[in-house]
Amino acid sequence: MASPLSKLNPSRLSLKAKFLAMMVSLCFLSAVSLFVLYNRAERDLLEEVRQHTEEISTAIQVSIEQMSKSDKMETIRDLKDLTRRRKKGLKEISVVNNFREVIASSNPRLIGRKLHLKGESVKNIGNVTEYTTTTDGRKKYDILLPVIVGKERLGYIHLETEFDDFADIARKNHRNRLLATFAIFTIGILAAFYLADRYTSPIQDIAEAAHKVASGDLSVRLPRAGAGDEIDRLTENFNDMVKKLDENRALAVRLKEAEHLSKIGTLASGIAHEVRNPLNFINLSIDHIASVHAPDDPVKRAAFSSGISSIKSEVKRLDEMVSTFLNFGKPMKLSFNDVPLDALINETVSFLSESCAEQKISVEIKRPETPLSVTGDYKHIKTCLMNIFLNAMQSMPEGGKISVESRANNGVVAVMVDDTGEGIAPENLPRIFEPYFTTKEVGIGLGLALTKRIVEEHGGAIVVRSGFACGTSVTISLPAARGHA
Repeated sequence: MASPLSKLNPSRLSLKAKFLAMMVSLCFLSAVSLFVLYNRAERDLLEEVRQHTEEISTAIQVSIEQMSKSDKMETIRDLKDLTRRRKKGLKEISVVNNFREVIASSNPRLIGRKLHLKGESVKNIGNVTEYTTTTDGRKKYDILLPVIVGKERLGYIHLETEFDDFADIARKNHRNRLLATFAIFTIGILAAFYLADRYTSPIQDIAEAAHKVASGDLSVRLPRAGAGDEIDRLTENFNDMVKKLDENRALAVRLKEAEHLSKIGTLASGIAHEVRNPLNFINLSIDHIASVHAPDDPVKRAAFSSGISSIKSEVKRLDEMVSTFLNFGKPMKLSFNDVPLDALINETVSFLSESCAEQKISVEIKRPETPLSVTGDYKHIKTCLMNIFLNAMQSMPEGGKISVESRANNGVVAVMVDDTGEGIAPENLPRIFEPYFTTKEVGIGLGLALTKRIVEEHGGAIVVRSGFACGTSVTISLPAARGHA
């Protein structure tokens, strides 16, 4: 039973789910990053406001205290120390009398001068006056606070401040938001490129494979990634489709062959009746002539008998050709039994031993340690071996060697027949199993075609390897009998 975690495996999500998950992740990352940056900027801004508020409060307190002192130099030092310790916002502090004359300041050059304040905008908030000036994109604020003790105004406190620190914080926050957004969407673009490549590459492979299939190559198979997504299912369906097309093509070829064989069978039946009757009559007539018209002279009788024998031999050959033609065309009736290979090979070699001796052909039988048997029809399997041996003998008119070996592997017994004959030309090798195809002067080209048909009817296979002037190797694979695998 699959665990819940296995069901959440990202590699097994559909394409739609992957893109949706990617977009949700980007939205979540964007929201989280903006939330974090906003909180940090808000905290920095509040801290900056707190510092500025503290600075102004302290400046006011110190200024009021200094107005009651008589030592101006000490007052100036205190004001300088205050502005030096306060590095942000507060730039200058001055104590001004009722006539707007500077009596103490953090900037000694202003002492004794009359304070002239101008601004682009002036705000009056109660008794406090605020002058705003913008220079080079930076805002300066001049704040004039009256110092009132009881009902008497003792003077003013002038504060020169710049609050561009707040603007810097805002700009920094804006820049950070842009950088975070850019980084997140860069990740999203890279992820989109990865997903696009992950899905377009297999689609291109499928398109190329489909082009090969359209060109007639049905051996194409695509590897599966094992992800279980749409591409994997598409690949699996494509492979199944090509496999079925290949099976249908093989079935069409077999149906065409079966139709062809059916027509041959019909034709063979007619030929057999039309040809065999005259052959029987000719054979009987020759026997009658041999018995009635044989010369009395011994020399003439010998020549007469030799001629009669030649005629009967040719009639027999014609009858065998008709039988082969008839057997190829009609349906096979197989009787399956355990067939011992050693006995079958010995019987075939023994039957052809005289012909092999006449052609100076040696036969070598490599016997397995344990006798092997196959499941099949003894008579038909013998026909297969006979056809293969005859082809080997016909390819060695000047003599040679035939080797026979049998092996068993995984429930299949293979019989290999090798010869040292002339071999088969490469252009003829694909056609050797076609009915009526032959390069020999003798024969009608049904031997290997009939052999292939018998082997396939047994559920086996036949493979021929050869080259011109390199000999030929024929391997027949048949189901092993029980206990001989």
